[in-house]
Amino acid sequence: MAGAVLLIVAAAVPALTDFSTTYLMAYVLIVALLGLSLHLLMGLMGTFSLGQAALFGTGAYAAVVVSEDVGLDGAIGFVLVAAIGALLGLVMGAVTLRVSDLYLALTTLAIGYILENVVRNTDWLGGSQGLTGFYITFFGRSLDDPRLLCWIGLGVLTLFMIMISSMRRSKIGRAFMAVRESPIAARSIGVDARRYKLLGFAMAGAFSAIAGALYSAWSLVVNPSVFSIDLTLSVLAIAIVGGLRSMPGILVVAALLTYFRNSAADFGVADYVLLVYGALIVLSLRFLPLGLGGLTGSRAVARVRRLVAHRSRSRGGGRA
Repeated sequence: MAGAVLLIVAAAVPALTDFSTTYLMAYVLIVALLGLSLHLLMGLMGTFSLGQAALFGTGAYAAVVVSEDVGLDGAIGFVLVAAIGALLGLVMGAVTLRVSDLYLALTTLAIGYILENVVRNTDWLGGSQGLTGFYITFFGRSLDDPRLLCWIGLGVLTLFMIMISSMRRSKIGRAFMAVRESPIAARSIGVDARRYKLLGFAMAGAFSAIAGALYSAWSLVVNPSVFSIDLTLSVLAIAIVGGLRSMPGILVVAALLTYFRNSAADFGVADYVLLVYGALIVLSLRFLPLGLGGLTGSRAVARVRRLVAHRSRSRGGGRA
């Protein structure tokens, strides 16, 4: 319900705000998509991945190639980009099938570094300078219009949230959560942990790649920095502080941290953004392991609710 309210409010914002606010909101939606991909991998599946930048960067470059070299409109091209992201996700999942925990995280991070160096040394992809001067369209309309970009991003985000919400109540979602709690126990009841791990990586890869495609349309510049650890840490902070198992929490924190990063220069802390993100991750893991989204189920909130309910009953009894 909270997620639906946030999406309704977000849908109205592009039509009511100025260019700069709408432009910033488009970036919030892009980052939120990446945050939800971690919600799927880490929150539902319990798979600690640091490979979102690899998937995101691949989608960003693929969108430019599909648009400029292949000549496809974004309405079709984004589907192809999603397929490329899903394929890379499958490869990432297959490579990490026999590793777990820290080794899995390092392997996914290494894939990002590999792709960054490949792109940096490929002249066809602009080398270290990247690609500029391109335009991506959607049904013939240029995506340099931030309102159109916002609504497309919101549509993709809504689709991803619906898919995740539906999976929670399905056989797939129950299998994901069984693997998260105990892979050995899941296998003992007939759950093919490997197959579901590949499925999760493919889904996360598809939506992360679309986020990258939207980013290329948003920035109009794509260079090897899209594979950087900077992006990985930013998305990790959003997912952990928002709550790995809470979609509304991730959406709220994506908006707050994106606004903070955009305004950091005004506060004189532009050089300390990653330091702040790292501190937030440490503090959240220490004092709020379920993130902001976990506050609704915390003991403190439960006590407050019981106290309010008790006082309401007492007042009601006194008036009677």
